[in-house]
Order: sequence, then C-alpha cells, then structure tokens
Amino acid sequence: MTRRSGSKVVVEALTRAGVTTAWGYPGGAIMPLYDELLNSPVTHILTRHEQGAIHAADGYARASGRLGVAIATSGPGATNLTTGICTAMMDSVPLLCLTGQVASPLIGTDGFQEADTFNICTAITKQNYLVRSVDDLPRVLAEAIFIAQTGRPGPVLVDIPKDVLLGHTSEPLPDHVSVPGYEPSPRLDPAQVQKAHALLRASHRPVCIVGGGCRIGNAVDEFREWCRRTQVPVVSTLMALGSADPDYAGHLGMLGMHGLRQANRAVFEADLILGFGNRFDDRVTGATDRFASQAKVVHVDIDAAELGKIIRVDAPVHADLKAALTAWNQLLEQEPIEPKSEWQKQASSYGTGLVRRESSEPGKVPPTEVLDELFSIIGPSTIVATDVGQNQMWAAQRCRADHPRKWITSGGAGTMGYGLPSAMGAQAACPDTPVVAIVGDGGFQMTMAEMATVRRLNLPLKVLVMDNRYLGMVRQWQEMFFDRRYSAVDLSDNPDFAALARVYGFEAFTLTERAEIRGSLERWLSCAGPALLHAICQAEENVYPMVPAGASLAEMVEAPQ
Repeated sequence: MTRRSGSKVVVEALTRAGVTTAWGYPGGAIMPLYDELLNSPVTHILTRHEQGAIHAADGYARASGRLGVAIATSGPGATNLTTGICTAMMDSVPLLCLTGQVASPLIGTDGFQEADTFNICTAITKQNYLVRSVDDLPRVLAEAIFIAQTGRPGPVLVDIPKDVLLGHTSEPLPDHVSVPGYEPSPRLDPAQVQKAHALLRASHRPVCIVGGGCRIGNAVDEFREWCRRTQVPVVSTLMALGSADPDYAGHLGMLGMHGLRQANRAVFEADLILGFGNRFDDRVTGATDRFASQAKVVHVDIDAAELGKIIRVDAPVHADLKAALTAWNQLLEQEPIEPKSEWQKQASSYGTGLVRRESSEPGKVPPTEVLDELFSIIGPSTIVATDVGQNQMWAAQRCRADHPRKWITSGGAGTMGYGLPSAMGAQAACPDTPVVAIVGDGGFQMTMAEMATVRRLNLPLKVLVMDNRYLGMVRQWQEMFFDRRYSAVDLSDNPDFAALARVYGFEAFTLTERAEIRGSLERWLSCAGPALLHAICQAEENVYPMVPAGASLAEMVEAPQ
C-alpha cells in the first residue's frame, strides 16, 4: 500500500463509506484535512457555527438514512459540537464527528485551543477515539463508521491530532470490521415472538406504541403490514410520527405529555402494550407506577439495555425491529388473530382533545390556526423540521407525515436551535422534496445565522417563525405551576424577522391578521428559493392537552372551554 497522509486516509475512508457531503467549520488543528478536502469528491459545506454544522449533519442523516458527517477544529470548535452530539445520541442518529486536536507533544500542556475532547464527549457518544498514531487511523475510521451506523446507531467522535493528519502511513483501510464485544444485530429468538403473539391473541384492548426504532431500523413497511393484519390501535412517540400509514384508521396520534386525548386514554385503558423500538421515556409514560397499570407489556428493541429499564416487561424481544416484525407477520399469516377493529373504533371515538382558539388579538394570529392551515396545505409528503417548545408540540399534534424520515425534531435532548440547521441538512439530503422548518422565536435566534448557509446553497427551504414574544413553553409552565410569575421569558424586543431574512437574501413575509393566514402561507410556500414567514402570534396560547409532570396519562389537563 502506498504511503499517504493522515488527511488523505480520512478522505479515503469517507469516500469508501459513500459519504458525499460533510458539514463543518475549519481552524488550525484541522487545517490539514481541509487542505485535502479541496481535491476530494466529498462536498464540504461551511456553516456559520459548529452547532449549525452538526445539527445539519443530523438532519441530513435523519432525512436520508445515510451517515451524517460534521467536522470541527480543536478546543472551542470541538466543544461547540457537543450540544449536537448529545442531541444525536439521545435520538440514535448515525453521525461521524471529526475533530482536530493539538499536536501530540502538546496534549496535556494547555496548549492553544486545546480541550480534552475525548473525555468531554465520552458520555454523549456511542464510541469515542483519540488517535495517537497515524498507523492506527485507517482502523479507527473504519470502526467509527461501522459503529455509527450499525445496531442502535449513534454519534461516534474521532479526535485527530494535527501531527497525525500530517503524518504518513502505508496501513490500508480494513476490508472487514469486527469490534470485540460489539454485536450490532442480535439473533432473533422465535420463542420470544411466539410469546408476544400469544399475548396479543389473548388481549382485548391492545395498544401499540411505535417509537423511533421504526425509522432507524427501516421497518416502516413491516410495521404497516403488521398493523394491516392486526388492526391494533397505534400511538406514536414524538420520534415515530410518520411510521403509521397516514390513512390507517387505527392511528391515534402522539401520546405522552402533550399527546392527544385518544392516544393517552387508549394506553391508560389497554390490557396489552406493545412497544416497538421505543424507550418508554418520562415524556411518554407520565408517572411510571400508574402507566398502563392493567396491561401486560411486550417490548421489542435492538438495545437490550432498554428492555425493562423503565417499565416492567412481560415479553421482551431483543431484536432488530425489522427482523422481529418480519417474523411476526409470517406468524400472523400462519396463525391469524381476530382483528381488533371494534376496540380500534372505541379508542378513536375519544377524540383528539385539540381545541382551536376562536378569539384573536388585533395584529396577532392564533398559532394553532396557522399550523392547522399549514398542514392542510402541505399534505403528508413534505418534510417538516421543528425547533423545540410550543411550536414543536403544536406541530407534532398535527403531523400527518407519510414516512418518519419526513418528521425531523429533537426528542430526547429537546435542543433549542435545532430547527433551522436540521431542516437545512434535510433539504440538502432531499433536494427534490419540499422542506418546511417550524421554529419559535426563541430557538430560531440561537442558530438563525445559518440563513446565510441556506442562501449560499440556494436551498428552497421554507421557514415559519412562530413569534409570540416569549419563551413560550417555559412561560406556559410558569403560568400553570408558578402562579404566573414570568421569570426570564420576555422576548418582547424581538427583531423584525422578515426584515432580517431579507438581509440574508430570503424572500420574506409578515403575518398579522387572521383573515390573511391561508393567503400568506400560500404565497410563502410558492416561492422558488428560500423564504421566511414571520407570524406574529398571540402571546399566551398554550399547548393542550397536557399531562403535568408526575401525573399519569389519565390526568390530562385539557384546554379551558
């Protein structure tokens, strides 16, 4: 094997892995890699902040199913990635994070732009490397790319000292990767599926909770086939929206803290819970001691650590969800069950609990009405990315995506500032698919400089800013649980976002009147290039239904009449 530089090895590894796009921001320690990228087939996209780079790589990965790649330099460059790494780790997103490090002799000396990136990121990565020899680099990169994308995927960080990037090696990239102790695809035990099937056959009020593992495991077709055969009511976690066929009558929508009434009530009344690729996190279960207390539980997950971690499980199925559902569908063909159609109708009859606010303040629009109109226009084929907070929950309650890769949001970490750059990444991954970013005025201002990146790429991204002049979800909690003591949530000095967007080269519109909602949305969506709609929203509209922290799903607070 001919000798080549460490930087050339990185490009070689990316190319072999099929990577065509990387997002990043250069600096001193990583500069040798950037020099090599000039002559590579990998397109590098310069963002305006490292956080924008990693959220864009995350959105790219979620929308496409391919590996996302983010690059940063040492010290502050690497630490600016950490929020996005945590976001990807919580939501199991396959990312490769490449960071520069000071030259090996300077490590531990507090050299210029040195940070202990390896230890800083240990708790928020699936795997983490500090490369001390250029001869180790081919193996490390092959392992990193393999680990990031297999099993339960996640972010893997490779920290590379500058002298390693400049050094030369004749070590080849390995043709086969095997990591001791790492079994990405557990072998399915048919007896586990048989036990789950027997519980389903015996149940009268089963409810399936589908989680993000349906998207991650590419199990959408198998899941929809299982639904067709069983007619079991389905509720979705935030990460799974779009997994159920949007026309499936048994889909009750999102469950949990801001879940729909029919979803939460069905889970509370169920005699069998079937968890498919979900984590049973606190925003889904409410009080765990009162979660589906009458129900037996089946849980299918590729990660054995999740089985029984939060909720007691009667029938754990440790397997890849696609493999488990393939086997279960074959079993259903051989041993069909009585379809749960009547229970499905009963659960659907409970209604959503969504109430449109009829009054409107002069010069302001009801945010839920804006979103009702938006979703009626765009239909299920548009990719929707959100920021975090009220805008996210209102959108999730109304989402009717026809595939979970068309719903991009930060779940486990709840990362403000995620919406715009993740939508940018999704649009770059899917240039022929319309992409809409729904953001709040708080989160948008954390990463709004990425409008410059959107304009440079001339992406036809559409950004809806829901501006209620508050940190809306925090204000809602302060209203409901802190006697309206509004502390540090006032954003009444927000800028004119439409004027700001025009400075960045966007077409931009301002929406202030209820009668103009649909017309403004249609004009904004019809723009050929990037466009922003600044919706001036009522200040104190809340997200309902809501399950207060520590309450059970049966203790939903619904909108005042």
